[in-house]
Amino acid sequence: MLDYAAAPVRSGEMAALIRGYDWAGTSLGPMSAWPVHLRCAVDIALPSLAQIVIFCGPEFVAIYNDAYAPTIGTKHPAALGRPAREHWGELWDDLEPLLRQVMETGETVVAKDRPFYIERGEGPETVYFDISYSPIADEAARIVAVLCVVNETTDRIGYEADLQRLASIISSSEDAILGIDLDMVVTDWNDGAEHLYGFTAEEVMGRSVTVLIPGDRLDEETRIIERVRAGDRVEPHETVRRHKSGRLVDVSLSVSPIVGRDGRIVGASKIARDITARKEAERIQGVLVAELNHRVKNVLATVLAIARQTFGPATELELAKATFDARIQNLGRAHDVLTHGDWQSASLAKVVREALSPYSGSHFDVDGPDLNLPPQAVVAVALILHELATNAAKHGALSVQSGRVSVTWMTDASDATQFRLCWKESGGPTVAPPLRKGFGSRLIEGLSSGQLQGSVEIHYDPAGVRCEIHGPMASDRVDDGYLVSAQA
Repeated sequence: MLDYAAAPVRSGEMAALIRGYDWAGTSLGPMSAWPVHLRCAVDIALPSLAQIVIFCGPEFVAIYNDAYAPTIGTKHPAALGRPAREHWGELWDDLEPLLRQVMETGETVVAKDRPFYIERGEGPETVYFDISYSPIADEAARIVAVLCVVNETTDRIGYEADLQRLASIISSSEDAILGIDLDMVVTDWNDGAEHLYGFTAEEVMGRSVTVLIPGDRLDEETRIIERVRAGDRVEPHETVRRHKSGRLVDVSLSVSPIVGRDGRIVGASKIARDITARKEAERIQGVLVAELNHRVKNVLATVLAIARQTFGPATELELAKATFDARIQNLGRAHDVLTHGDWQSASLAKVVREALSPYSGSHFDVDGPDLNLPPQAVVAVALILHELATNAAKHGALSVQSGRVSVTWMTDASDATQFRLCWKESGGPTVAPPLRKGFGSRLIEGLSSGQLQGSVEIHYDPAGVRCEIHGPMASDRVDDGYLVSAQA
């Protein structure tokens, strides 16, 4: 047993401080008067690497070892030899009942990860300790001190809380997050992975990750593992994985090494995001851009053809400008009808109504069932009707107040996939066949064999022009444009 009055046989800061302390001025009195058991406890505590503080006597005077000193921060060394209440005041209401329980009952108080509120130089904080508070008795079995062996677990509690928070984030992430070892065996699996791949954790844990990889991409996984072994992180890249059902899923995949406690790489963390919707959107966008490019080129070619045929033979510029404007406006109205039908189809009734909108409705008798036409037929019919109406306004039934125009259509009686439209004028000037073909006639001929995929027949009956349009109600062409030859 250490004889504190003798030459020092213990080294360390606390041993020196305890030897030099004026214990006679405390409620404990000089060390020579301490109970043997207390001196033995101090003798054992000083060299120990465990964090030990002894609270002695009715004032709980503090004696502690070197291992404990950092635990109380700036309270050290002033706390040595002083009543605990002076330097543990902020947690005294919590600490005192524990110490008195030991002093009064002789029982040992044990707790793990017990929180304490403490101030030790860096501001107030809640810290955690594993504690074991045991009684120290004198020769008469009276309890004279409490031996407190503690182990601060604040860092571990914080680390575990961080792990729990991270685990919660991973578990609730909509991204698929999984872990594999270097043998490509699945070790971790979150809810996002189950949602993306269809496998539950029980179904896939312990199995090779290759269950998710299409056969033609197995080499890709081998290369990823080689990079992970080298400590590389695989940046997000697009690839394909296999769902439990067998269908393929487009994913954006990133892979990072998992490092063990000894610093060695033990596996890989893989984060996958379902990009199927985005890839489909990109595909549709590509199709739409190509379609837009195609349609714009067709529109420009149509406008060019109309311009050439309008202005080429023109002798009166103002008349040619008016004619050109009318034709372009009609083309625009046809586009409006198609836009409302998402460029898939349009109502023939709407096409007729828009084409004839520049003229008074009192001259027209319009009748027909509800039929839809494909885009190329819509534009063809609109342009044909415009030319017919323009000609009728100049020379035919629409040029006189008594003139009438009947526009009727129906499904072809011999083929339900075809339609027939009839334009018939009456009440106008007597009609004679034209001596030459104008732009309107050539445009109609070009449209009938091209965009319409049908036929157009114009009859110059003396009683009035009659035109019969015949074509399909659906297109079987891959290229459904309505290009009009610039040479028409």
